[in-house]
Amino acid sequence: MTTTQAVIRLSAGGAIRVEPFIRLTGTTHINCHVYDDSAPILAVDDGNVSLSVTVPDTAQVTDEDVKRGRALAEAVARYVAELEHRVASQDAASEAA
Repeated sequence: MTTTQAVIRLSAGGAIRVEPFIRLTGTTHINCHVYDDSAPILAVDDGNVSLSVTVPDTAQVTDEDVKRGRALAEAVARYVAELEHRVASQDAASEAA
């Protein structure tokens, strides 16, 4: 199993790219922090890797922010559906064996 990790890549042009890989386990913490005076923050923490998702201007939420949030929710829904499909396939294969 690959563990949670983060990679920092430096390009020849000087750009820096950070690639966090969070492997969801029983020790992963996933939270949505909601505040009265600013936009929410989605937080995923596992080991030494933390990922926070929020909008560019936390004092002003826009229609575009909502659109991006919906895109995130749709991607997560597809991810969960694929996990469920794979579990069902694995269960069927083990029952047939």
